[in-house]
Amino acid sequence: MIIGMCVRCGGHIAALQKETVVREKARQLSDQASYPVIYRMLKGLMLCGACLDALPVIGHDICQRCGRDKEIQASIGNEGLCRDCVYGEDEQILVANRSLLRYEKGEKDLLGLFKYRGDERLALYYGTLLAITVQRYYRSMSFTCITTVPLHPQRLRERGFNQVDLLARHLGAAIKIPVRPLLRRAKDTPKLSKQRGRAARHESMREAFVWDSEDMTSATKILLLDDIYTTGSTLRSCARTIREHLGPSCEIYSLTIYR
Repeated sequence: MIIGMCVRCGGHIAALQKETVVREKARQLSDQASYPVIYRMLKGLMLCGACLDALPVIGHDICQRCGRDKEIQASIGNEGLCRDCVYGEDEQILVANRSLLRYEKGEKDLLGLFKYRGDERLALYYGTLLAITVQRYYRSMSFTCITTVPLHPQRLRERGFNQVDLLARHLGAAIKIPVRPLLRRAKDTPKLSKQRGRAARHESMREAFVWDSEDMTSATKILLLDDIYTTGSTLRSCARTIREHLGPSCEIYSLTIYR
């Protein structure tokens, strides 16, 4: 039975063909407690069996801080951290980042349709991937709210929408956590892909965000949302501003589709 069109390849989604892949992926991404929820989410994704099977899912062996797949960069030392996290900033602003997929070539093309061409029909697809990531890594967490990395007003006018805000609405509805805008982007930084080196990216993000919420005065745990974790400079800059206003006892975890 055909149940729809795949958002990745445009082909038909055959229910029986997809079912076997859904079960296999659900086992890969879950434990016994989370299997039913992740199975249901995977089954609802508008992907054919072949595209679901081809998703570059991050494995179980990851950096405990940034969530990088250790197949990409092995850990060093005894703390389970990748090299970038060991030799990165001394101050741990983010407790941890978790992502679902490796940022490979095919993924870049699909994200571009959503991020730069305004294909908002992909918001539900990506929102579901994020909900699966929460179930995989953050299921036991009690977050006060979800907040997002804001766009600079000029970038927002050019693009027409903030893709991460759309993802947050879908994610919040799926996991029953409120979405609260907390920050405003004060500096229009160059795209990170055009900046060379971690030091340059870190410097460009210095004081890039300011606090922009009159209602939020305290929180225990906040889930900070973006689409990609590259060096972590953007997410750490956001987290630093949040902690300056909510205090050091507020734990900030980040969540991205890609790492």
